Amino acid sequence: MYVVIVGCSESGYHLSKALIAGGHEVVVIEKDTKRFQLLTEELGSVALLGDGTDEVTLKRAGVSRADVVVSLTGIDATNLVISQMTKHIFKVPRTMALIKDPKNEPIFHEVGVDLVVNSTHLALASLEEGVPGRPLVHLMNLRVPGMELVSVSIPADSNIVGKRLSEIELPPNSFISLMIKKSGATLPTGRSVVEAEDELVAVTPAGDEQILYDILTGV
Repeated sequence: MYVVIVGCSESGYHLSKALIAGGHEVVVIEKDTKRFQLLTEELGSVALLGDGTDEVTLKRAGVSRADVVVSLTGIDATNLVISQMTKHIFKVPRTMALIKDPKNEPIFHEVGVDLVVNSTHLALASLEEGVPGRPLVHLMNLRVPGMELVSVSIPADSNIVGKRLSEIELPPNSFISLMIKKSGATLPTGRSVVEAEDELVAVTPAGDEQILYDILTGV
């Protein structure tokens, strides 16, 4: 697989090393001279000095034959431009972009970016993972704009303990996609009974996470 990474952030550096170690062909485009020099010292000829929004630079990187282009510049607008250019001008099969502002995510989906990674949610998920009991964890942003995949741990004093899923009134357009019990994971049905310490994986509209959390954990 041939991967072009634009922007040598810390995540870009580690991603590059991992891909190279996995036997993939990688080119990293970096326009900052100092970061480019450091990248060259660490990774050698995979580094290319240039602007990832420049069509000539993209051609030099061989984007037209790339399987994936990953935009990690740290600036949402720049990542959007790179994704649009590589997707629509160079016909790259798969584009990926890291964004900082969650409000920009729908725009990336609208222009056809295949995978949008929200750095704010990644940081939040890491913090949530460290909280005892893990009350609510953002698992990922779904391909459908405005929808979230979250996980909620059910406390022993929740008023939904002992109820069937069909008896629980969730927010509109929300649903339970997976139940993780002590005995293992199971696909839920309306007859599935919620038990204390179950972990419910749910799909919910962005902004309704707190409402869902209150319903599932409230007393």
